[in-house]
Amino acid sequence: MKILISKQQGRSIAIVSESYGLVFRPIGDKISRKSTCAVEFIPKADLSSHGFQRLSSHEIFGFIGLIELEGLIFIATITGKSKTAQPIPNKTVNKIYAVDFFCLNNSKWDFQDIDSSGYPIMTNDGDFEPRSRTNASIRSSRSSLHSSSSSSLNRQDQVPKHPCYELRKLLSNGSFYYSTDFDLTCTLQKRGFTEHSLSFDDFDREFMWNSFLMDDIITYRDRLDVITKQLLDEQGFLTTVIRGFAETVFSYINKLKVGLTIISRQSWKRAGTRFNARGIDDEGYVANFVETEMIMYSSQYCYAFTQIRGSVPVFWEQDTSLISPKIQITRSIEATQPTFDEHFMRLFRKYGPVHIINLLSSKSSELQLSRRYREHLKNSDKMKIGRDVFLTDFDFHREIHQDGFSAAKKIIPKIKDSIMAAGYFSYDVKEGRLISEQDGIFRTNCLDCLDRTNLIQQTISLSAFRLFLEDFRLIRPNILTNFSEFVQKENVLWADHGDQISQIYTGTNALKSSYSRKGKMSLSGALSDATKSVSRMYINNFVDKGKQQNIDTLLGRLPHQQAVELYDPICEYVNERLLELENEFTTCSNVNLLIGTFNVNGNSRRADLSEWLFPIGDKFKPDIVVLGLQEVIELTAGSILNADYTKSSFWETMVTDCLNQYEEKYLLIRVEQMSSLLILFFVKSDKAHNVKQVGGSTKKTGFGGITGNKGAVAIRFDYGATSFCFVNTHLSAGANNIDERRHDYNNIYRNITFPRSKTIPHHDSLFWLGDLNYRITLVNDEVRRELRTQEDGYIGKLLQYDQLTQEINEGVVFQEFKEPTVQFRPTYKYDYGTDNYDTSEKARTPSWTDRIIYKGQNLHPLAYSDAPLRISDHKPVYAAYRADVNFINEDKKRDLVEKLYAEYKKTYPEGSIKDFKKSHNIKAEIQKKSIPLDVTVQSAGIKLIDLDDTSSCVSPPLPISRSSRSIAGSSSEALFEKSKPNVSPPPISRNSKETSLRPVISVNEIPITGVSSHKVEGTLTALEGHAMPKPLPPPPVSSRSATSSKSTALVVDHTETPESKEPIPPPYTQRRRKSSIYLNESAISTDSSRLSSRSNTPKNADASPKAPTQSEKPPIVKKPAYLSAAATKVNNSDGRLSKVTSSDTTSDEEVSSKKKSTPKVPAKNPELEKLSVDSWKPLKPS
Repeated sequence: MKILISKQQGRSIAIVSESYGLVFRPIGDKISRKSTCAVEFIPKADLSSHGFQRLSSHEIFGFIGLIELEGLIFIATITGKSKTAQPIPNKTVNKIYAVDFFCLNNSKWDFQDIDSSGYPIMTNDGDFEPRSRTNASIRSSRSSLHSSSSSSLNRQDQVPKHPCYELRKLLSNGSFYYSTDFDLTCTLQKRGFTEHSLSFDDFDREFMWNSFLMDDIITYRDRLDVITKQLLDEQGFLTTVIRGFAETVFSYINKLKVGLTIISRQSWKRAGTRFNARGIDDEGYVANFVETEMIMYSSQYCYAFTQIRGSVPVFWEQDTSLISPKIQITRSIEATQPTFDEHFMRLFRKYGPVHIINLLSSKSSELQLSRRYREHLKNSDKMKIGRDVFLTDFDFHREIHQDGFSAAKKIIPKIKDSIMAAGYFSYDVKEGRLISEQDGIFRTNCLDCLDRTNLIQQTISLSAFRLFLEDFRLIRPNILTNFSEFVQKENVLWADHGDQISQIYTGTNALKSSYSRKGKMSLSGALSDATKSVSRMYINNFVDKGKQQNIDTLLGRLPHQQAVELYDPICEYVNERLLELENEFTTCSNVNLLIGTFNVNGNSRRADLSEWLFPIGDKFKPDIVVLGLQEVIELTAGSILNADYTKSSFWETMVTDCLNQYEEKYLLIRVEQMSSLLILFFVKSDKAHNVKQVGGSTKKTGFGGITGNKGAVAIRFDYGATSFCFVNTHLSAGANNIDERRHDYNNIYRNITFPRSKTIPHHDSLFWLGDLNYRITLVNDEVRRELRTQEDGYIGKLLQYDQLTQEINEGVVFQEFKEPTVQFRPTYKYDYGTDNYDTSEKARTPSWTDRIIYKGQNLHPLAYSDAPLRISDHKPVYAAYRADVNFINEDKKRDLVEKLYAEYKKTYPEGSIKDFKKSHNIKAEIQKKSIPLDVTVQSAGIKLIDLDDTSSCVSPPLPISRSSRSIAGSSSEALFEKSKPNVSPPPISRNSKETSLRPVISVNEIPITGVSSHKVEGTLTALEGHAMPKPLPPPPVSSRSATSSKSTALVVDHTETPESKEPIPPPYTQRRRKSSIYLNESAISTDSSRLSSRSNTPKNADASPKAPTQSEKPPIVKKPAYLSAAATKVNNSDGRLSKVTSSDTTSDEEVSSKKKSTPKVPAKNPELEKLSVDSWKPLKPS
């Protein structure tokens, strides 16, 4: 394939095969700034009249999607590949070693090659090296590449780096694979041995690493008619990319020549580097989940055996700041169990019974993971141990301590029955029939699922393969005659495989690979392992953060990152209707939150926390509880450097016991500790299913960011479709250290980063709490006098001198944050165990150091006060809120979208898009902000006529130059053959009755080009009265090998009679959905007779398992109508508090000239009347 560009009537880029072209055109949208483009799939001959020319000398081996970076739309293509595997005859797997990104909406990077550093290559005279446009210039440019390198380095400061440079480096690192004739996303057993369709309907999206880049392209494809969809698939435009390993070696078993292939595919669902991706996520996907398949093919039989690996499926992390990273389990057993069950149910539905091989050590910190693993298996009510799931604990380090790495074979007797029961996939090549299928899977894990896992999977694979060879009498039991060469080659293949998986996850080759490769561990192998361990430490601390950012960019996980939209005029109608029908799939509810902060001053004695957590007893039982604690350890040099993380367990237990004293049960969802800072996140058990995407982060600010005595711990989560963030901080102390506190705030605000690159501002609801250490600037004696006399308005008077109040008013820090009205006394500093302010020699000025402030339009404060606990020199503070939250029912939304598409087609059975645009201002709708939607797709066959009066403006990038290869069947000088006239067939008759569609907006007509039954208009013209082309005949259904550019070239006659009608868009084809079954709905037999059944007919593939019953969400209560609340405001003339009826009402009284220098109290958010501070505090537990 080649890539072409045309600038006639606007900028267009086409990827062209032998017979057809996929053409992209940017759509300017300067108001909403969306990344939108149109796409058409047309015969190659139709491009000849649009002035297309070669954009790159590279041959294009595959199109892998669209991505938006820095406001630019890029077309991602494969430009370098090498054949690495041939699992079965005539099926090839290719490794990607070069990719190119072509900018669709800017010409800055056109005709330029990019060097290895991401900068344009320059010639000796200082000009940019152009991408060659002719064969002669291609040869000329190659000769000057080496001489231009030094000039490129000298001129890099004059041009920006290519925006896609990091993505190019990632995709070209040798870990990505694709195939044009073999489905790499599924196993050979699932794929089938007969001719397999390369339709995207059959691909497993979990292993498709370019899923985000292809998202709208796939949706566009799904809405094409069947013939066009099949033709698009056969032309090979859409490429599926996996990440993992693929390699084939050839050897002999006795005299039988065999090809041995290993294909591993890593899931992208929880993808990331070693310490950035651990454990499980809220959807039940685990880190480093890899499906490994060994395939043997010969002239007689084909064999395949599949295993999987994946992180321990609980919520756990490791602190990389320590030399020996400590394992931290971040979610309670009760809160983890549903996600744990979902993970194994997914495995069971896909593979059958699961045999877990746990290689974690029985010593050190790995033990707690093993205990939690077994506890979840025992507590599961979805599966039964010994029937649906099996567990084998194998302490790898202990086993090999005495006997060396050969002791790995000790695992086989422990799992022999499961190997016999699971069996393998086998196929009789000569007779063309299926012999047996694998029914069951081995799931192996260690801590990283790398080194130990590699060796055990290799051992299991060889044992299963021996079983196959013995069953089919290809070797005799216990005799290795003429088999040793094969084993040696298999060992090398497994060693290469282990190195590749380790490179993906850690950046180094696997440990113990010397044994895997040679069958023994040498001194050089041990030294190599030591070097790799040191390299891993360096990479973890200095490289992995950037690698994780690149992975998140590729997968579309960056904050506010959106897929490139493909414009479809029909979709504008759907978007408009969705806005009107939003209430049908979106529900609004509210949740009650209790947020607390407490500087516990190193307290380690149990106490009753009820007055803090239930200040009005059981009259207010929050749905969500978030507590921030400071100084959970004593702030001494020794304790700070060697933080005692057992303190978190002490507070977890004490808080949990207090919360669960009533009939409601609270689950601990997340704990985040950093030295002396701790944050706890609890949710009611019946609301836990609404919490997703929980993440945590820390930031040290003590002693210049070295120690954790000062800093922040933070958590974030999504409740339904609403995001929350809580930051517990301990800022710099000292009455005069305001600048240090400002620096701490900015440091925390900018550097707290959650998974998927989310930061503090990327949330709907934000709470900042903790010991902020802001003081009252009045003289100590004056403050104490006011607190002692308690004259009317004394709190308001003291607040005028509160540093936090002044900082918020000045907008220096905490911009846009609000604080409920403070009506409680200063919380610091007290004599321990009393209500007396500090009587020590230092006699610190009483101050409101402990605060809770918030930001978010959906938050409504209910109460804000302190609690009378006497276990510290601070008083705890609590704040109660009611938060508005949204829930989007994705199933209802998807069904509604399909219904709207069907509604449009039913309304216009014989009409065209022109009927639609008469009642819709499409250009206005493009600019209109609408609900984020996954259905913005494009129909085929758009004509590239200018959409806007102004050309798109932005700046883009490009890739590395390789050898030029012309498209098969055509030279670069004669890319397009002259098309022959073709007579269009009569239009297809339709019997559906036409109905009228009520116009939504009456606008001036915007002309649109015509469409056909297989070629649907997707853009608008900017020219009135543009001639509509006649419908094209349907494309042929022939295979690619039988297709030639001359025989399939279709001609557009640009003359059209007034009577001609435009066909409607192709009907929407619903995606095929797989059925699923719960574990406890099907008993799985593990009879010892499984071995004999392997030679029998496989299990009935047509049996339709019962679909699982999805648990419904509890009914959501309607949002109450809040009453207007009163807020306190300071009357600056006398310092007294007065009441105002609304937060929007302000006093007209001017400030006295004598009081102008007095700091102002910030405007407070009003409390609700029914649960205001005044009415809250007198309430007592009944």
